[in-house]
Amino acid sequence: QAGDTRIVFTGVADAVQAGAGKSETDHLPNVTGITTRSPFEGMATLIRELIPHARRVGTLFTPSELNSVIYKDWFAAALKRDGIELVAVPVTGSAETAEAIDALCRQQLDAVCQVADNTTRPGFGLIIRKAAEAGLPVFCFETNHVKTGAVLALARDYYDASVEAGEVAVRVLRGEKPASIPFANTRSETLTINPAAAAKVGLAIPESVLSRAKIVTPAAKP
Repeated sequence: QAGDTRIVFTGVADAVQAGAGKSETDHLPNVTGITTRSPFEGMATLIRELIPHARRVGTLFTPSELNSVIYKDWFAAALKRDGIELVAVPVTGSAETAEAIDALCRQQLDAVCQVADNTTRPGFGLIIRKAAEAGLPVFCFETNHVKTGAVLALARDYYDASVEAGEVAVRVLRGEKPASIPFANTRSETLTINPAAAAKVGLAIPESVLSRAKIVTPAAKP
């Protein structure tokens, strides 16, 4: 319960499903903030641009994590609009990641695109390794995974989202009522690409995509 305390949140995937209101404009009177929903529609467009023949994309998700289930459903809807099926394999704990990614990679996929959740995050390196063994590129929604071998990430920037939440907080401190400020998703979006990871699985990244991305070059091994 928020009570009379004014709250400005950030780092929330879906404030409505988290219980903060009925919609972005009809919400608890003392609560407002910035959500960080991943850019699923943008990722679907990128996948179609990079793999024109793509029909099936795989991901792992965690049924016990609300954000993971929401992300899986949102991503499935975005891909469907581009004529792509999302194949989602559940995982209940980090120890199951190896078995789950093995099962996923047997599903005649064109790529793996991992939604962000707390269970799969620690085993992301394993996801990349298993997908590479199957000749599949790995896309994701967290920039730091590109350094560990993902081909690309299309991600929201949590620092920028925090800055935006700070701007909202200033408005509240200056007297504006939280009830009058709609929830908003962060404006930030960063495309990061690892060309070396793409080359390992035979994926050519067109210049039209590279030109709008931040390029990551893995450090040379000693």
